[in-house]
Amino acid sequence: MLTRREALTAGATLLAAGLPAIPAYADRVQSCGGRRIAYREYGDPRGQLVFYFHGTPGSRLEAALIGGDACAAGIRLISIDRPGLGCSTHYECRRILDWPCDVQRLAASLGYADAPFGIIGLSGGAPYAAACALRFPHRLTHVAIVSGHAPMCAPGVSPGNQDKLIELIARREHLGKTAFKLIDRKLDRKPDKVVDMVTKNWTTADKKLVLCNSRRYQQLVANLNEAGRCGPAGIVTDIRLLACPWGFALCQVQGVGVSIWQGGCDRIVTPSMGRYFHRQIAGSELIQNPRAGHVTMLKWHIRDIFSRFGTEAAIPTPS
Repeated sequence: MLTRREALTAGATLLAAGLPAIPAYADRVQSCGGRRIAYREYGDPRGQLVFYFHGTPGSRLEAALIGGDACAAGIRLISIDRPGLGCSTHYECRRILDWPCDVQRLAASLGYADAPFGIIGLSGGAPYAAACALRFPHRLTHVAIVSGHAPMCAPGVSPGNQDKLIELIARREHLGKTAFKLIDRKLDRKPDKVVDMVTKNWTTADKKLVLCNSRRYQQLVANLNEAGRCGPAGIVTDIRLLACPWGFALCQVQGVGVSIWQGGCDRIVTPSMGRYFHRQIAGSELIQNPRAGHVTMLKWHIRDIFSRFGTEAAIPTPS
């Protein structure tokens, strides 16, 4: 049985996989089958549409780290809360393969019912990006999987330093919910203590990016709070879906360009995971940086990532 502190540390460490963030535009909510789908927009509102899928756990706030880059690249970046995270409605029975329907409905509500768009999936957002590539490849300009977590126990894959915790919470959901409740209370009283715990095993590159900048440090705290806004149930569901079979095989993905971006120093998502995605998705491109960590792989390479989406697609005229 884990002690109270061990449970707190376990849940907090998982939350640390999320990115620091700060809002760019006001939150917006779209109805989807009676549920709320919350999102936040960054970048150029007249630019090429790209959806951002956050890590596990995380929220729509994560994409603020690359919001300025999106504007410079002429990208309209829409970052979405998955069900039960941030401000999106939780539902217990959701599946990874339900996500493509939500994304298409949101695209239509934004005026892109027939227009193409791109996707970036970070870390635990990778299976959701792959699910969209499977379900509607003809709609996509490109899919970028950044620091993407592979399926658990995939052949030839070395586990990340959070995989045991992910598997534990997936098996013992009640324990996970208790842990994240404790984190929420701790964040209110002593956020610095939580940050110390969650960043203890970060790479030097990721620590330098986030902890050596006071604004990004505060953004990390804000993102930790936002991930659990609706309570722990959505977080635990998101972790369970990552840990369990995804409902499809990556080798089924075809018909769309896919790039895999992998940091060589990443301890959360090991380099073997990036190679696994590359092996499984025929025709995919693998870009590796031996010096990059989990978050720095996204930030350091975001201009190249955005360049994969192009600017040739027609931009809908706002209604």
